[in-house]
Amino acid sequence: MTKSGGQAPPSFIHSAEDELKRLRARLDAEIATRQGVEQRLAQLEAAYARFVPPQLLALLGKESILEVDWGNQAEKKMTILFSDIRGFASMSERMSPQQCFDFINAYLSFMEPVVLAHGGFIDKYIGDSVMALFPARGDDALRAALGMLAELDHFNAQRAVLQSELPLEHPERRGGETHIGIGLNSGLLMLGVIGGSNRMEITVISDAVNLASRVETLTKTWQTPILITQHTLNSIRQPADFSIRFIDRVRVRGKHLAQSIYEVFDADPPALKAAKLASRDTFEDALAHYHFRRMDEALALFSNCLEHNPGDTPAAVYWQRCRHAHREPTAEEGESDSATHWRAEYLLNFAGLDEMHQVIFNHIVALSEALQQEAAAAAEQLVVKLVEFTQEHFDSEERLMQAHGYPHSPFAEHRQQHMKFREFLDQLAHEIHEGNTPPLRLAFRCQFLLLDWFISHISITDRHLERYLAGRLVADA
Repeated sequence: MTKSGGQAPPSFIHSAEDELKRLRARLDAEIATRQGVEQRLAQLEAAYARFVPPQLLALLGKESILEVDWGNQAEKKMTILFSDIRGFASMSERMSPQQCFDFINAYLSFMEPVVLAHGGFIDKYIGDSVMALFPARGDDALRAALGMLAELDHFNAQRAVLQSELPLEHPERRGGETHIGIGLNSGLLMLGVIGGSNRMEITVISDAVNLASRVETLTKTWQTPILITQHTLNSIRQPADFSIRFIDRVRVRGKHLAQSIYEVFDADPPALKAAKLASRDTFEDALAHYHFRRMDEALALFSNCLEHNPGDTPAAVYWQRCRHAHREPTAEEGESDSATHWRAEYLLNFAGLDEMHQVIFNHIVALSEALQQEAAAAAEQLVVKLVEFTQEHFDSEERLMQAHGYPHSPFAEHRQQHMKFREFLDQLAHEIHEGNTPPLRLAFRCQFLLLDWFISHISITDRHLERYLAGRLVADA
């Protein structure tokens, strides 16, 4: 019972207050526990992100590593960048294991931010090598490659200061500047989860990855820091923004047609870059003679390049090849395939597209042959027909994409490539009509550049369209 006035006895009030304190303490403890769990989960998520890039998860359409499962996969068009430290094996012999790890981590701390700043991400580290992926256009990957070389200069400068502070007898004092090679290739990739039930990995699998790795190794042969493939060149919006020249052909295991690769020399010292730009026409004429197996003329032209620019290492490599061909005329150095034929692997099994592709392919080959024979009238007729055929085919292809609701992004990419091909072909037609450019140089562009573009377009861009159309036909059925 309460006293008069309805007041609760003090003992009751104290008991209620104690119970309230106990409940509040329990609630605070639960909140603290939950906050601790959430903090721990956030730390784990951040740790996972350092081992599994969130960009990989996003490309798979996943928000968390917990959603990833064996067999998840997606097809994406990307540019792959491989980089590798030159002579790292011999460098590491002068270091202790701790020094080796410190060196690698210091180097990578300069490289990783450049990749991220240009829209890419590191897929994996392979010892001193880096494999990075760029989901957008080749421009991003190429600017990242140039940025990596600029950062390498900063890394070398910082390391030189640290080396100067070491004792004279220290083995690292003998180490010179660090040099790297970078290879780029663009193409369709299968991105997905591989492995067994207890150990899985998100990775990319594709011929495009193998070619990017192969191109990176060729930077050692040509002694130049950046090489890109025709596929990457095709994906660059404005190639004229960069200093690029054709270098060689590389054959990939299992492929009949060799792939064209290009040197990007924007990162060269200013004097060397200027000299390469000045000798660009002579170098291209030399390449034309070399790849059409006219070795005497090629040797003379490469000698001319070296006379005016002794630091042009690709010209020096070709000069040596020509000399070797003189000593052993039957030797096959390089991977040229001057005789080109339509192959079954170019077929998409889409009747209308395949027929026009073969017509255009044959006209490009015929145009190259006419130019090699210096048959000016025939070349003019062929290039006019080629312009007409490609315009008609590209317009038909774009109407087909619109009619079947081809997604906006690949449609825009496809249309952009058509436009670039037409621009290249119009320039070629103009030079043939003017008659001021050496015919063999034009034949070289036709057979080794224009034809490469066309095969690349069929193999990647048109094949993606064919798969989409096949899927739509199945869905409609």
